[in-house]
Parts: sequence; structure tokens; C-alpha cells
Amino acid sequence: MRSASRHATDGPLDLGRSFTPADDDAELAHFLAEAGYLHLRGWFPREWMDEIAADMDRARPGYARGDGRSWWARTAAGEDRCVRMQYFDEHSAAVRELLASDAFARIGRLLEGGYEARTEGNRIEALDKPIGVVEGISDVPWHKDCSLGMHSYRCCGLTVGISVTGADARSGQLRVVAGSHRALVQPAFLRRDCDLPVVDLPTGTGDVTVHASCTLHMAQPPVERERKVCYTGFGLPPRGEAGDAQRRAAAAIGTVREAAYTTVSQAPGHVG
Repeated sequence: MRSASRHATDGPLDLGRSFTPADDDAELAHFLAEAGYLHLRGWFPREWMDEIAADMDRARPGYARGDGRSWWARTAAGEDRCVRMQYFDEHSAAVRELLASDAFARIGRLLEGGYEARTEGNRIEALDKPIGVVEGISDVPWHKDCSLGMHSYRCCGLTVGISVTGADARSGQLRVVAGSHRALVQPAFLRRDCDLPVVDLPTGTGDVTVHASCTLHMAQPPVERERKVCYTGFGLPPRGEAGDAQRRAAAAIGTVREAAYTTVSQAPGHVG
């Protein structure tokens, strides 16, 4: 992964640093290329987030277990919860406005190679994070987004998390292993002897997290407050004659991914 500028920052990175819209793109690109992630603070207005949160509540009854457009999980309280709503841009004018904004497009321009936003299919997913999941997948443990057979098709993509309600250690924040996108590490768990730093990414409403598809990361289960977040991303376009074969292979692997919540369960979340 190379930054769009040859700008470099002297000295070690401050791994806890966040960036605002006023910061220079070259600094953002350098940090992302080196660390494998970004925390963008105050990137989108709170008013958009409030509207998106309300759209999530309105859209949820239109999804059903087994519809091929959502993931579900059961909680210790006996609830069957919709935890992932796909194709969410179909349900939210605010999300469509966000995806068309220059603030969003700016993220994809940070790196070289002509990164493109998702323009078809499942462009964006809206996630609810309930407390006490005991069956299914809501809070994915340590993994790389490309690890389940997608490395040849989607690396190195950028995953963009839009913090609709904010997140911290009590509501289930994102955690990343800095530099893991450039290291030969196991893609599905964190080894005890890994000497790369683990970084917590607490976010406010309207913040954004960005991580490379090869960056090792996880979602902490919420223990006190539930949260809402949307995920989308950028990727390199298919190249030449290989494009059609790439799309077919990605679709086949995607079918396996979509069934994951019915065949695999996360470790039980906090049950109080």
C-alpha cells in the first residue's frame, strides 16, 4: 500500500492520533500506509448520524432471518436480533447523500491506484451491536477482512466504518494491530507472542475508522450500551480480462460468507 504523496513524517508515529477534516491529506495517507488504519474525527455531521440511526430503526422490520440480505444473532435474553442490514443505501436518503459527498470520496483518494467506492450490489451495511450475544456473529473476533478466501480478489482494499452512535470499551469499539497489514501474521487470531501494538479506536458520533483489508482487527462486544455503525469501503477495480472471472469467484466466496452467521458463533458476549 503506497500513499498518494511522497510526503513523509519524521520520527515514530503517534498510534493514538486522530485526524480532522482540516488535516493534510498527505499526513493521512502516510499514517494509513504505515499503520494500516486511520481514525477520522468529526468527519460527518451529527445530524446525518441521527437521521441514519432513525433510518436503521425504520428499516429493520423489512429484514428477516434467511432473506440473504441480513445477519442475525441470539442474545442471552432470548432475543433474535438483526445485527447486519445489507443494501442499506436502499433505505436511507442520508446514507445516499453521505456516499455521494466529497468527504467520503476524499478517503478513497488518499492512496495511489485509483481506489473506487462500491457502486453496485451491497454498497453499505448497517450494523446494530446488541449486548450478550450467545449465538451467531455480531462482534467478529480478531481477523483480517481478506482472510476468508478473498485475499486474491480484494487486497488491498479499504474498509470504512462510520460511527453512527459512537463507540468505546463499554459499547464495543474497534481494535486494530498497528502494522499488521505489512507483517506475516495469522489472519484469524492474535498470537500471544505478537510484538505489534494493539490500538483501541474509541469514536464519537460522526467519526470514521478506516483500515486496510489486511489489517488485523476485531470488534469488542458491548457490555453496557449498544451501538450502531455502518460499513462500506473502497477497492481497486478489476483489471482487464480477469475482471469477469474475479467477479464470479468473489461472488462464490461471498455466498459462503453470507452463511457464516448460521454456521459459526462468536464467543458468548457479555451477559451481565
